[in-house]
Amino acid sequence: MDLCITSGSKGGTGKTTFAEVMAYVWSVISGAPIRVAKPLGRSSSVVDFPAFQLTDRRYLERFLRCKHVVYVVDEDLETVRAVEILHAVARGEVLGVILNKVLGKPGREFTRLYRWMGEVYVVHFDERLAIHRSVGVPPFKMRSIAVLEMAKAAVDIINKL
Repeated sequence: MDLCITSGSKGGTGKTTFAEVMAYVWSVISGAPIRVAKPLGRSSSVVDFPAFQLTDRRYLERFLRCKHVVYVVDEDLETVRAVEILHAVARGEVLGVILNKVLGKPGREFTRLYRWMGEVYVVHFDERLAIHRSVGVPPFKMRSIAVLEMAKAAVDIINKL
């Protein structure tokens, strides 16, 4: 069973970070090893898509085979447009929208724009999580409010499967 994580053609939204947290939480809950896979790999589990457009045929074909989708987005109109385009062709069930890197209270217009795609989970910006990749520490080992919010969203999404 595949759980595909994407944000369409927008990069830098935190897809890989959420994919790593999701795989860790899922493996703890299920007791089975769950790993993050790249879209063109042969394994199935949490599939971390890079930013891609509809003209990227291999990524699009792989995305269309996804049974479950999670969008990782930010408060940006470019991201809204990228995800709307991808959502129009999505065949899989959308289990949630992770509104990532929110400063303070999320904007109502963005939560409203994303709510029609699926349940919106808000993850606030945390500087400690922002540097995890540069120091090489897995995100699920960071003491961060953002990781906690991602883990809560992951548990809720796993319960929907």
